[in-house]
Amino acid sequence: MSTTGLNKKALAEGQLAVQLYSEYFGPSMFTHMQLTQQTACNFGQSWPELVWIPICYYFDTTVRHQLGMDWGDRGYWKVVTPHEVAHQWWGHTVGFSSYRDQWMSEGFSDMSASLYLTLVEKNPKKFLTFWNDERELLLEKNAQGFRAIDAGSLTTGYRANNSRTGFDITRRLIYPKGAYVLHMIRMMMHDRQKGDQLFKETMQDFVKTYTGKAATTEDFKAMVEKHMSPEMDLEGNHRMDWFFNEYVYGTQLPSYGVSSAFDVGADGDVVMSLKVTQSGVDDHFRMLVPVYVELADGNIVFLGRARISGNSSIDQKIPLKGLKVKPRRAVVNYYDDVLASSN
Repeated sequence: MSTTGLNKKALAEGQLAVQLYSEYFGPSMFTHMQLTQQTACNFGQSWPELVWIPICYYFDTTVRHQLGMDWGDRGYWKVVTPHEVAHQWWGHTVGFSSYRDQWMSEGFSDMSASLYLTLVEKNPKKFLTFWNDERELLLEKNAQGFRAIDAGSLTTGYRANNSRTGFDITRRLIYPKGAYVLHMIRMMMHDRQKGDQLFKETMQDFVKTYTGKAATTEDFKAMVEKHMSPEMDLEGNHRMDWFFNEYVYGTQLPSYGVSSAFDVGADGDVVMSLKVTQSGVDDHFRMLVPVYVELADGNIVFLGRARISGNSSIDQKIPLKGLKVKPRRAVVNYYDDVLASSN
């Protein structure tokens, strides 16, 4: 089978990914990129200016099914090209200092692929499915009976692999959890008026500062602290220790419950009674929990972020100014804004 004609799709995806990543992260240190196939089906690989795509990516879903290759790939075929292209930034333009920092290379590339799904393919369903798959990789037990999220911190890296926990545990940890860390930072920085502007400024500054250099986890943390919004300053010290201790250096996983009711006020506007509960964490765990409402027409609207510490709840009434028709429900974490239990 000749892949010359089939390579057009990969090239088109690569070109669009480069444009998107250049917008979000700034230019990479390379001016050319070539994409080609390699014969193994179970991995892609990125070299400076050269991306290897697994040959089975070129097969359609029918052919892969006939070959018995539609195993639980967790969306692998959908994002392998944008993931590998992202390594031109994460791993090649910005290196990682040691195995303790490799989570940024793989995790950031996975998160970049999610940007491709939502901003290039403009497919909300694929975007949500992507994050569901990432969470499942972290939370399901492997053949040895271990969940990746419990095996250790992101900075443990490939040292988490061993005969007791399984040799797939790091792959299940640093790719999806590293992606979630960057995704959560993006969602915390997102603004109703300015969109992703603050996140873009952060990532462009990070790339510009560390182009051709090896960055550490603490280098990235310092960059986030440089650009963080006032809302992210949960400890009042202009530091992101709380977040990095929870998700980069820690293994905690919160659960969230939400209940809501809607009434109509004297002015005709809807008033929401909202209760959000955080559980499954220690007393020091804190988080900005995004709250959304599903309107009567099915549209999802972002309301704001609730500050919750430890195993506790917030319970309040919120006037929804200008809204005359009762929404269907309140929702937290609709876009997988926070890595949490799927309960």
